[in-house]
Order: sequence, then C-alpha cells, then structure tokens
Amino acid sequence: MAIDVYVREYSGEKVATLDWRGGVNRLCATAAADPTRFPLLSGVDDHDDTYFNARQCVILTGELESLTKLHTEPEVRGPAEALLQLVDLLRAAPGRPHHRLLVFSGD
Repeated sequence: MAIDVYVREYSGEKVATLDWRGGVNRLCATAAADPTRFPLLSGVDDHDDTYFNARQCVILTGELESLTKLHTEPEVRGPAEALLQLVDLLRAAPGRPHHRLLVFSGD
C-alpha cells in the first residue's frame, strides 16, 4: 500500500497533498538503507502515521536535497522533489498559520 503525504493545519484541515503517482515508499526505503544519513526519512512508518513539524522539516529538507543529488532514478528523485514543495508550506510566511504538520500516512 502506498504512503500518502499531506500538509495539515492545526485545525485538521488538509492544505496540500503530495501529487506523485508512485508514492513515497521507494524513497523511504532508500532512506532506510542509510539511517545515519537520513534519520528522519528512515523513520517513516509505512504502517502508521508519521508527523513532522516545521522545525523538523528544516532537517528533512536537507535529507530530501541530498537524495535528489545522490539518486537519479525517478522513483526516488521525483517524490523527493515533490516533497520539497510540500515542506516549503511549513515555513513561516506572512498570513500563514504557524501550526502546520507534514504527515506521512501509512496504511
């Protein structure tokens, strides 16, 4: 089963959803092969929900950028690039709520 990813407001409202047909399972499996280098992504639970707040997303951004540089296969690079766009929605910006979460929703 594919892992769904979305940004959620504190109120529970979904702000954005990852639009990547292949899902992020391969991306997370690639990260799990090197948990020292990718500690956050390697901890995503494909059978439950995993939450990242704005501060954690700073580290997650570095992990995703590293994956896009290290891997050229579309099953890894594509979702990593798409996730970077979602992570950006957690950064502070005028008029944007501060309490947003990035949610990896396993089956």
